[in-house]
Amino acid sequence: MKFPCYFMVVAFTMVLSACQADELTTVVTSAAPNEPTAATSVKKEEATPKMSEAKNPAVLMPEGWQQLVRQSGPVRVEGDLNKDGNQDVAMVIEKLDSGGAQAPERALLIAFGNKDGTYTRSIMADKAILKADEGGVWGDPLAGIFIDRGSLIVSFYGGSNDRWYGNYRFRFQDEDWYLIGATVGSFYSGTMTETTGDEEDYNLLTGDYVKRIVDDPKAEKPTSHTIKGNMGKKKLLKLSDFVATGSTDQFLK
Repeated sequence: MKFPCYFMVVAFTMVLSACQADELTTVVTSAAPNEPTAATSVKKEEATPKMSEAKNPAVLMPEGWQQLVRQSGPVRVEGDLNKDGNQDVAMVIEKLDSGGAQAPERALLIAFGNKDGTYTRSIMADKAILKADEGGVWGDPLAGIFIDRGSLIVSFYGGSNDRWYGNYRFRFQDEDWYLIGATVGSFYSGTMTETTGDEEDYNLLTGDYVKRIVDDPKAEKPTSHTIKGNMGKKKLLKLSDFVATGSTDQFLK
């Protein structure tokens, strides 16, 4: 008669332990596609935060996404981007599943830091970052993201013999993110460098621009001339509408 009671107590204890373990932990992954996955146990309330707030900015990613990680670490920068005195975070994230032979989609996620140590997601721009297979022979075109004078700069570089690059400056103002400056260029690597090829630099806040134009790209020693002017102020392009294609039409029209 003692055996049934004993097994009932053991079974109850095992169920209770399993329930407690489920309440305490869950797993959040963040790793590069070609690197070992790093799993970190966190409290369940941190892994399933409110719609836009969490103690760890990484968990503000949508389900099915991960931080883009390179050998040097996550593609991520920190600084005060909304001028409230708190450290904010900008990171490049990538889909876990590309859905085919193409490289997975990428996005730019920006989270504002709060005084209590939490982060609130400001924006996820899902067309602002080129994919790993969109840089031509050069390879991954994402040169990096940087913070400069309170603005966020997204930089691309790619091509083969004919190289191209683009640096885009975004700033948080009027309760939204806007493209306020852009520098785009191209050059033939056989006879030119980034500092001697074609380049267009735009200040979209003032309308000022500077263009360096190569006179004869096929010459052994190409020469260039510079044009400066003002195109007038135009309506600023929102980061949510920005598409990383290299075309200037989207913010000059």
